[in-house]
Amino acid sequence: MAEFNSEESANIFEERYQKVAPPALPEANSLTMIRTGPTSVMSVALYPDLETANNTLEARKDMLEEFLHTVKDLWHMEGAVSLHHVNS
Repeated sequence: MAEFNSEESANIFEERYQKVAPPALPEANSLTMIRTGPTSVMSVALYPDLETANNTLEARKDMLEEFLHTVKDLWHMEGAVSLHHVNS
């Protein structure tokens, strides 16, 4: 989850993340970004297991590095997925 300093910063991040995240995190089973407000986004990445998720920490950190100066607040959460339903 990230809270940006401005709506413009959130817009730039959202556009860039859509292009950069999939190739940067090929181990992820699923990548989802939710625009939770004008200046905030929530990114959800699902990995096959905790080890795989932990192995991508450096790539995720590198990916966010260019935006740190535009972020008001940034936090990370993790846990087991209890439901991942996708309608087909």
